[in-house]
Amino acid sequence: MPESLHTRIARETALRTHLGSAVAVGATLLVLDGSIRYAAVAATLALCVWLAADAAQVAVGDYADHVVFGLLVFGFVAYTVAAAGPTWVVVPGALLGGWFLLDGIQHLRHGVTRDEVGVPYSHDGGPVTGLPKALLIRLAEPVLL
Repeated sequence: MPESLHTRIARETALRTHLGSAVAVGATLLVLDGSIRYAAVAATLALCVWLAADAAQVAVGDYADHVVFGLLVFGFVAYTVAAAGPTWVVVPGALLGGWFLLDGIQHLRHGVTRDEVGVPYSHDGGPVTGLPKALLIRLAEPVLL
């Protein structure tokens, strides 16, 4: 059965967006490091991660990409520690990876999709008080589900 035009356009647009992001990653690393091989490998890995996150969303459900990113952050932290890198990465990495993992698992467990998020993140109170309040609500959402 042929797919709808809307589905095909959405899929192609997502692929173009991911390719553009991967090129941006590669170009940034090329400017910062100067190695074209390193930039190409990093861009390819970034594209693979984004495609794997999209595949997880299709296979498991919305917010499955957060689980993938949480596991990747934990993997990066483990690699950094094993490679005798800076130890200060452990605490922020564990917090970031743990939040992504908890957020993804809670949303998947409760069946909440991005379209069904009940609380619109508003900035009531202006930029000084409203933005931190909206950020705290989003950070606490996995716990409040």
